[in-house]
Amino acid sequence: MSGSFNNKDGRVKDDGFIYMVLEHGEIDLAHMLSQKWKELDGCNQTIDENWLRFYWQQILQAVNTIHEERIVHSDLKPANFLLVKGSLKLIDFGIAKAIMSDTTNIQRDSQVGTLNYMSPEAFMCNESDANGNIIKCGRPSDIWSLGCILYQMVYGRTPFSDYKTFWAKVKVITDPNHQITYEPVSNPWLVDLMKKCLAWDRNERWRIPQLLQHPFLAPPVSCHPSLSQDNTFKWLQLIAETCTCDQEALQLCYQLQQVLGDPFKLITPDTMNSRDGQRKLLSRISELCVHLHEKINKF
Repeated sequence: MSGSFNNKDGRVKDDGFIYMVLEHGEIDLAHMLSQKWKELDGCNQTIDENWLRFYWQQILQAVNTIHEERIVHSDLKPANFLLVKGSLKLIDFGIAKAIMSDTTNIQRDSQVGTLNYMSPEAFMCNESDANGNIIKCGRPSDIWSLGCILYQMVYGRTPFSDYKTFWAKVKVITDPNHQITYEPVSNPWLVDLMKKCLAWDRNERWRIPQLLQHPFLAPPVSCHPSLSQDNTFKWLQLIAETCTCDQEALQLCYQLQQVLGDPFKLITPDTMNSRDGQRKLLSRISELCVHLHEKINKF
């Protein structure tokens, strides 16, 4: 190729060649995760939550862009997210397919995707479900793949990495009764978020606009100043110190501290925003406070 590039004005000088100029990607997400977990290896640490939140939001925004254009990527995986000047870009649309204007799914002639990130319906495209309906792939298939990516970002492995052979993976992924294991993490909203993406029933998976509003990315902000946990626990500690002779009062202080410190032991993240969940939590707190008040009055 005989063309020459002028660094001064950024122009390619040539008499007959066509050049394609592309962005230069520094590293893909797969290698980023590999490096991250090598740094954490043996340190008994987890991926920094702010780092996770920052890149997860970019992943969602990238996929949301193509979903709004009625395109299903069908091969979402860490290697297909490229870091360009600090931002993740989605690449490799080799097997992406457009959704017809009058449908919500795409038609596939064969199974496509990367095994560890493929949705259950991707293995069963064009087959019939228990109700006789044709199984089709659509945006929810990409959501499943995103859930596998998030799972890998959190735990350092994909949900089905323990199954080593092709058919073993296919069997568990397509089994509606198989329960994915979620190890405890410090933020219960994170587990809830993974579950929203990895629901076996594609109709139960959240869509990207919902995921972008999930409490992990968009925690509820109170318009009122709140009492910090430290101050709350100091207050309970002071009460407990005056009740050292009463084991029942000490137990009530401990139970109240447990409920205030970790309400998700009493209710699930799903019900935290529901009236029933809030009533249950407040009722338990009120019950403990009333009993503690009665005990203190007897001193």
